[in-house]
Amino acid sequence: MIGAATMASLPARYDGIHAMPAIQDRPAIHGGMMDLIKTYRRHLVLFLAVAGGIMLLVAAYTWAQTPRYTATATLVIAPRPAEIGSDRTSALSDPAADSSVDTQVELLRSRTLAGLVVDRLGLTEDARFDDLMRTPSVLAPILDRVPMLAATPKPVPMAARRDAAIERLVQGIDVHRTAQTFALSLSFEHHDRQLATAIVNSYAQSFVGQSGSVKREGSEAAAALLRSRLDGARREVEAADSALGRYKVANNLMSVQGGTIAEQQLSSLDGQVALARAGEAEATARLQTARQQLARGSQGDDLGEALGSPVIQQLRSQRAVVSAQVADLDGKYGAKYPPLAAAQRQVADIDSQIQGEIKRTISNLEAQREVASRRTGSLAGSAGGARAQVVNNNVASIALGGLQLRSDTAHQSYAQLLTRLNEIGTQGATTQSDARVASFAAVPTRPSAPNRPINLLVGALLATAIGLGVVFLRQGTDHGISTLEDVEGRLQLPYLAGLPTLGSAVRHIGGSDPISALVDHSGSAYAEGYRNLAASVLQSAASGSVRTIALTSALPNEGKTTASIGLARIVAMSGVRTVLVDADMRRPSIANALGLRPAVGLQQVLEGAATLDEALVPDVDSPLTILPMLRAGLSGSAALGNGSFDTLIEDLKARFDVVIFDASPVLPVVDGRLVAKKSDATVLLVRWRKTPDAAVEMAIHLLQTLGVKVSGVALSRVDLHALARSGYGDPARFMGSYSTYYAN
Repeated sequence: MIGAATMASLPARYDGIHAMPAIQDRPAIHGGMMDLIKTYRRHLVLFLAVAGGIMLLVAAYTWAQTPRYTATATLVIAPRPAEIGSDRTSALSDPAADSSVDTQVELLRSRTLAGLVVDRLGLTEDARFDDLMRTPSVLAPILDRVPMLAATPKPVPMAARRDAAIERLVQGIDVHRTAQTFALSLSFEHHDRQLATAIVNSYAQSFVGQSGSVKREGSEAAAALLRSRLDGARREVEAADSALGRYKVANNLMSVQGGTIAEQQLSSLDGQVALARAGEAEATARLQTARQQLARGSQGDDLGEALGSPVIQQLRSQRAVVSAQVADLDGKYGAKYPPLAAAQRQVADIDSQIQGEIKRTISNLEAQREVASRRTGSLAGSAGGARAQVVNNNVASIALGGLQLRSDTAHQSYAQLLTRLNEIGTQGATTQSDARVASFAAVPTRPSAPNRPINLLVGALLATAIGLGVVFLRQGTDHGISTLEDVEGRLQLPYLAGLPTLGSAVRHIGGSDPISALVDHSGSAYAEGYRNLAASVLQSAASGSVRTIALTSALPNEGKTTASIGLARIVAMSGVRTVLVDADMRRPSIANALGLRPAVGLQQVLEGAATLDEALVPDVDSPLTILPMLRAGLSGSAALGNGSFDTLIEDLKARFDVVIFDASPVLPVVDGRLVAKKSDATVLLVRWRKTPDAAVEMAIHLLQTLGVKVSGVALSRVDLHALARSGYGDPARFMGSYSTYYAN
């Protein structure tokens, strides 16, 4: 047994007052790819079952299929340049063009060619038709052995057989071009290798023969068409030439030289008109400028034309000389000097001459403007007449060009038709097919389908994908609490311990049950789980920090009673005076679990009908003391709030070091919450991978609403083997490394 000193030396987990930041505040671990590997490991059996089943189905389907064989022939589209004109008359010609090759591919897939093959091989006959149309199913070998399930082919009328056979060939024939070459690959797949080979070779031969026939038919049809069109072309030539001659005579257009001269004359006149209009505009501008200057009070000496006139310049020079003399005489002799008056009269005379010259200049500008205007009008009239003549000639020339073009076209068409008719006539019987068979199909020796390696590879990929999908779907629907990481990461509460199942923790159980195993196998991993719980909750019973402990759960059937008995026995076996109280007022179960038949119980004590000493019962297998509950009832629930239960707790604490309460579940009734509120520590039992997250979270919320100090969460009924295999974030995953520390 573990003594009190040993219990006191265990590491501190919870003091009943302060929170545990070292555990609760630890950040969640995100493993990335490792999380995926863990998920895969914990559902490995499910994955193997799903993937294995799919692989078995794929393998069975693959091996049950009837083998099919593919026969392949090769055609070459060979041009025949020696056949003059064949490239224009045959639909199968011009093999150098991609469009022509594509056309021949479509011809190979045509129903007409398929009909030739059907007739050539006699595929409408009973035996051959049935062989062609039969498609063995995967279950055919099995169903054919059962008379009631054997497939009986429906008879097809003879009239519909040909169409059905043609449709089967069109659907089954595969034609494709080999890269950018002129080689065409022709294939057909069927379970009868001989029939597949015969169909492909017949296709190749029929296509080559049809290609030559089409060319010959095209040449003959083209020759007949050309003969019928040649007479019409001759009559068209004669009519075009006659109309052209009559039009030239009627419009005097024997030569186009006249029309060219008229256009040249019009071009020259247009140039002269432009120059004349420019001169007229210049003369008008000069005249208007001079008039505007005179209107503003100018004497005319600053006019542009006056400034450039040599006469006015000479008069101004004379006036300057005379003005100088006047100034000199006036300065020397005064105003009454007779020569001075003569000189002044000479200046006035010169000014009069200058004004007269300016007037003559303005009159000259008006005359120039008038001459330019008349010249412009005359040239414009001449140009208008020339333009009318050019228009008339152009209209006549346009019509003449149309007639000339019609005549030339008629001559060219007639010459081409005559040339083509002569070319086609020289071909004769030299026409050959544009296609030839490069290689006939050989009877295939190996089936082309089913491709077993590919089927198995695809099946493996499909099985893996579906298996992983099922695994992650299963993981997505798993809403239970499984590990230390779940408790501390999702619930934000300390992880106290994991209480294993007896079968996963004890190798040889013998006759023990989950309650007696704590005594029978005290050195096992099963008992160690309860020791971990005791150490996590109590710390040190001697210090008195935790005296009363309540064990509760969110829902019934979580293993609460077994955990309460186990925890109480472990603590009692360590030398601590311990009492276990059955505080589940609605469904008491400790007495039945331990096989006790007491006369009185907790309810009688609370009602005052019995003393505490009368109700206490010793445990047969351990130093534990039991305070059982005999019957359920609401009166016991009422005692939780009237003070009698508080008095009982104080009495129990006076007699024992640790009091453990097996309380009611939190969600169904309020009793368990009230008991937890009166306890120093509360342990929330959660069934491993079974209790829904929502139920646990709601239970925690209800407890915290009443101010209950939840010490942490303990997981019950943990399968250690499954936990170790799954890779969950829990100490049990390393059980294989430390299993030697346990007995049995």
